[in-house]
Amino acid sequence: MSKTPTRSVVSAPNFVPKEISTPNKDQPGLSKTIFSHVSNLHGLLKDWVKIKDKGVKFCRGISSVKLHECSPEYYPQQLEPLTKGLIEALNGLNDIVEGVNLLNNQLKALAKLQPSDQPVIFTWSALHISEGVTKLYKSLVQEFHLKELVVENIAHCRDEKLIEVYISSWEFDAYLNWNSTAYLFAECGLASIA
Repeated sequence: MSKTPTRSVVSAPNFVPKEISTPNKDQPGLSKTIFSHVSNLHGLLKDWVKIKDKGVKFCRGISSVKLHECSPEYYPQQLEPLTKGLIEALNGLNDIVEGVNLLNNQLKALAKLQPSDQPVIFTWSALHISEGVTKLYKSLVQEFHLKELVVENIAHCRDEKLIEVYISSWEFDAYLNWNSTAYLFAECGLASIA
């Protein structure tokens, strides 16, 4: 039988892999951080929808008290827990707006860290994500102010039709465009909000 020659350890070539630098190489954890912020934004927007729906129930409860049938001096006791609940919902929406503002500021800073317009999440660059979140933040602020106006006026309103307008204003997000973030969330593997 023939014997297979063995290689000596000294004669074996040493292979050391070298890292090849590419122009679109991720900055240290930039895409991971942006993805984390987008996920947090998704969670905040889902909370917005839940709190908004809770507020709609309080608005409908206020409408069911039928203030238009009461005298202007009379303030029914049933309104107190409903208005407190609506104020709590408004405070929850305010917390969400503040959270989106924080994410917006962080994403703006991350967009400045990316030297080029290379995508960090599939086709989305950090600058593009930051601009989208800024638009969303501005529309959330407008929507919050509208809901704040509803809270200030709904319990004192004696006009049945105006109360229904307030309920609709709380229920439907007039300033929000959910489609603006739907594509970003889809590329991150997150479900649509609305």
